[in-house]
Amino acid sequence: MNNFSKFLFISFSIFATQTHAETAFKKVSECETDYFQGSFCLKANITKYKKALKTMKPNFNHKYILLNTGSSDSLEMIALDTQTGIGYPLNYQFTGWEDNQGNVLKKPSATFSLTDSKLCLSGSQYDGDHPGTHETYSNIKNCFMIKKDRSYTSFESTYVDKVDYDYDEKTKTWRPF
Repeated sequence: MNNFSKFLFISFSIFATQTHAETAFKKVSECETDYFQGSFCLKANITKYKKALKTMKPNFNHKYILLNTGSSDSLEMIALDTQTGIGYPLNYQFTGWEDNQGNVLKKPSATFSLTDSKLCLSGSQYDGDHPGTHETYSNIKNCFMIKKDRSYTSFESTYVDKVDYDYDEKTKTWRPF
């Protein structure tokens, strides 16, 4: 193998094995939310973002790292742009699937992929304008996409994918209505 071939092989190997974004965290586009009591700019969350950008590769919409800053019982999603280091939060919280008495029977879930621009969440979507006054859309699937306007980037609902589910007490299942 000549020196040029060795260089080409080594260079290709370095680029082919890159496993994470290697982008420095810059900022969160919007810290607070009117829709639940979370803050995407908490010190603990900023630490998560910095670590994710150093150790993870994109997992959503070709260039984003999608993270849950909540828990497995409460999805609070943010998309970290691996090219700019900016985080774009989804300003809704999704909690579990409820029966007709409001008892949570199943954890919320999220579906997304590296090659798709759609994030779909299932469970109960928490909306509220001010603490103490809120509305919950129980047992729904709602999909969101990151939209870039002239100077603003954020998640928006696709609406066409929204499905409401009703809990059937007899079969103990949820079905679309």
